Amino acid sequence: MKSSFDMKHGIGKITPENMEDVYLLSSIITNGALLTARTIRSREIRRGDETVKGKKESIVLTISVEKTEFQDEKCLRVGGKIVKGPEDLEHGYHSIEIAPNDFITVEKSWRSWEIDKIKKAEKKAEKVLVCVLDETEADIWLVQERAKHLVHFACSLGKKSGISTKPQYYSAIYEYLKGKEELKYARKAELSGMPKSEDFVHFVVAGPAFAKEELSDFVRQKYRKLAEKISIHPISQTGEAGLQELLKSGILEKLLKQSRISEETEAVEKLLSEIGKDGLAVYGLKETQKALEAGAIETLLVSDKKVREIEDLLERAEKQKAKILIVSSEHQSGEKLLGLGGVAGLLKYKVK
Repeated sequence: MKSSFDMKHGIGKITPENMEDVYLLSSIITNGALLTARTIRSREIRRGDETVKGKKESIVLTISVEKTEFQDEKCLRVGGKIVKGPEDLEHGYHSIEIAPNDFITVEKSWRSWEIDKIKKAEKKAEKVLVCVLDETEADIWLVQERAKHLVHFACSLGKKSGISTKPQYYSAIYEYLKGKEELKYARKAELSGMPKSEDFVHFVVAGPAFAKEELSDFVRQKYRKLAEKISIHPISQTGEAGLQELLKSGILEKLLKQSRISEETEAVEKLLSEIGKDGLAVYGLKETQKALEAGAIETLLVSDKKVREIEDLLERAEKQKAKILIVSSEHQSGEKLLGLGGVAGLLKYKVK
């Protein structure tokens, strides 16, 4: 992320550099903000009583934001009423698509937590490749601000799968790590493209039993470039549950010091722990508002799905200098927070 701000006039000039940055903007470009960007729009041509669309042109438009929609792995689509554009353009409604490396200008009333999120995104968070596996299945994620699921292997040994030995199973995973598109021995593959080895700094191999050691040894022998990045960690589960166990263990937090996903998971787990023992926590809009009015909120946790609904609450929390943590709904801990109403608080003291 690249950014500069003119706080006197409420103007932010921003260039997202990857989809993580684009996703972040989905919770920051709020309704009523003025968004200026280069976009494609068809000219309307009048032919008698008819209006037909002409050729598409690249123009700079400013819209008053009314709607945002994050389209996974593609762009952030922002719709609203045109307030400024070429003189000969008929004003109406338009949607601007924001993708990596698109320069945009956002004019709004900026809040400190929004600036903080953008500035943190400028500090390039390291990426970690994670493989969670046992003897019959394996999943690979790329973890940065979010955990992006790359591929799933369901490879139980036997005639049905075409795999008769463990080396064949590990070879299938190795072939994916090397960037091969056709996975010879994978029963199920949800491919999203294997990142280049220079794009991540750690390769974490985790799981129960001995498969993690066997895969690590197999890769070390064949892929020297990746060998130095491997670390092995024991966990008791596989799949998404295994990834969450890994996140909760704090292992990835040590590897990803700037990663928001570990911070979010840790905060939600602390919240659940406090709720479980009737401790220093509240959840749900009503109880959280009550605690905020009492000045008892230390950390306000808000789902990214709820940001636009509770802007007044966020403004009040900011004035009280409470820590504000916007939690992504795209991982398990974020889903748990949504299940609690999407807003909660860790307290400095109990509220009667």
